[in-house]
Amino acid sequence: MIFTPEELAYAATSYERRFRLAYLSSGFEPTIVFACKSHLLMSNLYRGLLLKRHFLGGADTGKDALELVARRLPNIFAIDDNLPDQGASSLIAQAMQMKPGIRILAFVTKLDAFFGYPDCPIVIAEADVLTHPNTLAFAAMAMISNTSYLSPSIHQRLQQLERTAPDVYPGTISLTPRERQLLDAYSIGLSNKEIANQLGLSVRSVQTYSGNLLQKLGTNNRQKALRKAIALGLAELGGLLGGRHP
Repeated sequence: MIFTPEELAYAATSYERRFRLAYLSSGFEPTIVFACKSHLLMSNLYRGLLLKRHFLGGADTGKDALELVARRLPNIFAIDDNLPDQGASSLIAQAMQMKPGIRILAFVTKLDAFFGYPDCPIVIAEADVLTHPNTLAFAAMAMISNTSYLSPSIHQRLQQLERTAPDVYPGTISLTPRERQLLDAYSIGLSNKEIANQLGLSVRSVQTYSGNLLQKLGTNNRQKALRKAIALGLAELGGLLGGRHP
């Protein structure tokens, strides 16, 4: 796909004036911490800020990003899904514990691995930044107004997952992709902490997903859930964690 200089300029700058007017009129002071593996992306995000004083720092690992959040307490935490040591969902949960009410902006580069971030109302697919040039403007407005925004490719991916999630219990129970990952984790005996590390979630999120899965299967422990899943026709287990087994 070819982009003209005019298209690049519009996508990169169309949100700036609206963003500034919005935060000036709302009284919200957008102090920001970035967490992304790409130093190029981090520098581009910094250049896109109208007032450089809004930038409180950046980090290229999840550990350092959380240390920065705890120290500077930003109002906005912008992250991507390519950090080497932690998944986006885990970072989101920990940042929200450090500063309740912090506004999160997540950039997704790996749509094939995206299952949704339940605690993050603003999610942008990297592929949409130029192909849908108002993406950054809409996300900026959502941050200021503290509402939600999912870019077009994220909407499409979530709809695709809903359509293609197999009914592993024909006529009775349907499992989500995340629930099938949990069954896979149960089958190899991972703890909640190990599952959280494998899937890039917080331990609390894993506990919530597990509770929902056990309730759906009508059981009160993992082994019973696993046996029932197999008895009801789950053909095989293994590989559902996306090849991320230790």
